[in-house]
Amino acid sequence: MFAPGDREFAGSAVDDRAGFSSPELSALTAALGRLVAVSDGVAEAVRRHDRIALTSCNEQADALVGEVNGLNAALTDEDRSLLGKIGVAALCERLAAGARRNAYLIEQAWAVDAALMRLLLGLGKVGADGAIGGYASSPGPTYVDRQA
Repeated sequence: MFAPGDREFAGSAVDDRAGFSSPELSALTAALGRLVAVSDGVAEAVRRHDRIALTSCNEQADALVGEVNGLNAALTDEDRSLLGKIGVAALCERLAAGARRNAYLIEQAWAVDAALMRLLLGLGKVGADGAIGGYASSPGPTYVDRQA
């Protein structure tokens, strides 16, 4: 991925190449670039467990997806033939990689939250002998010793 300072340079390079095409195509590449940045923001929000930032990023992403869909519908056949040349395919690949990364991070966050809940709920369990059980306490042997 890009370093924080490189992201602006990469976006401007795509915008410069898009400047030779229609305004809709230029706007589409700019919107896709902003969507990539929002995807990176989602990853940071999940890593920091920042619900407010995650909600904000999701709202921004929803608005940008609507904008991208509208711009995509407005493209002419000539504009569509230029999509690969101006870097739209590369932006789409970065979006796909970001979506996979975010899905993995969210899955890991859910797993951590579930483990924490099991830990907290397991602390209050009382065993058959009246002792308070801990996390993943062994209920005893699950075999029958026929030698005894």
